[in-house]
Amino acid sequence: MPSWITKSLFVGANLFGGLLAGVTLNRAVIQMPAWQRIGLIPWANFTDAENVGLGPIFYPALGLAALLFTVTAAIAARFDRGARGFRRLPIYSAAVLAIVWAAITRFVLVPAMSYVSAATNNSEDLQQIFLTVTRWSGVNDVLHVLTFGLSLWGLVELFSQATRRPEILEH
Repeated sequence: MPSWITKSLFVGANLFGGLLAGVTLNRAVIQMPAWQRIGLIPWANFTDAENVGLGPIFYPALGLAALLFTVTAAIAARFDRGARGFRRLPIYSAAVLAIVWAAITRFVLVPAMSYVSAATNNSEDLQQIFLTVTRWSGVNDVLHVLTFGLSLWGLVELFSQATRRPEILEH
């Protein structure tokens, strides 16, 4: 039977990964199409306003929690002796995808978004930033949702392995 630490990490990965996937889907399906219709200047103004108050704390904290829980759940699954017979592919895959989306966020999206304030009056620069953010956010959106799906699959595998009868595991 998997340890309570491993189970807790899997639950945390799913909780924060699910929240991140929800925020991501909201941005991808509702916000970005609306910004494309409204225009670049309102998008830039909203982006600047979003980065005041809780925005600069909430989004990084949510992403970091999802990343850390997902990666540590994979590590815990690897070293948990009570998790023998557990299929680790979903959580290992989720950890790899989480590292990829974290790298895209850190090295592509954060730098692009940092130029929005300076480019507010230059529509050509804003257009380029918006295109970069839209493209890479789309990639990240897919990765966030896939990571959550794989984490959820891993959680189901973990708890179904914990409830199986021992004689079934031996076959």
